[in-house]
Amino acid sequence: MYDITTLETARRYIGELCRPTAARRGREITVPLWPENTTPMDTPSRPSKTIARTRTAALAGASRRQTAPDTQEATLQSPGKAPASEAREGAQAPVTATSEEQVSAVLEKPAEARAPQAQQAQQAQQARQPTRLQQTDAKRLLREAGLTWFSSGKCANRKGPTCTSLEAVRSTTVSSAIELKRRSGCPLVVTGGTEVGHAPGPYSHHEGYKLDIRPNACVNRYITKNYPPQGVRGDGARLYGQSATSGPLFAREANHWDILFR
Repeated sequence: MYDITTLETARRYIGELCRPTAARRGREITVPLWPENTTPMDTPSRPSKTIARTRTAALAGASRRQTAPDTQEATLQSPGKAPASEAREGAQAPVTATSEEQVSAVLEKPAEARAPQAQQAQQAQQARQPTRLQQTDAKRLLREAGLTWFSSGKCANRKGPTCTSLEAVRSTTVSSAIELKRRSGCPLVVTGGTEVGHAPGPYSHHEGYKLDIRPNACVNRYITKNYPPQGVRGDGARLYGQSATSGPLFAREANHWDILFR
């Protein structure tokens, strides 16, 4: 066995031999002096500053690589928002409607939008439909305006050919007859209305568009003077009116004026 003095002497000798060789290579090596009774194997090695910086940079790069995907994922999930604070705010936001409620709202909106359109169409259709009057109401309006009513069969039954019925007559037809009385100043007697026995058609007696008026000198003169001739009807009756297709059209039959009120 070697004593401690021998080992120390050998260690210092080896250090002296290594110092010139390191100087020639451009590097300075400091041989540590270990405490007494220790060997280099007993002292843990300490990394140099360069190795420490390299290890720190590597750890920082690994941290960035681990953080970047998380940040990118947060950006994709919440575009335009801060990944931390606003994500927490969004998580705390209350849910206003469930998916079923949203679907129900979407399905209800078109129905609400269509409702006014359907209502307007129904109102327009009702406006196109003429207003019909009952016998008593039509007769009262004519009487109040100074017109009289006559029936050869002394009846108002719409199904009786000898009756004079005003049942289901258009209100516009009654008001137009009243206007004719007012403008002409002549006595007017209604002898025909909506009863059976007249020619059919969309603008016929039955549909409430026509009335028969008893002729007299006053009304004959007023019609022929204020309405120009419009030809002769198929049954030979002469026609008078401002137009053959619009306004009142008067047909002079044998014993009455057949008047179409449009």
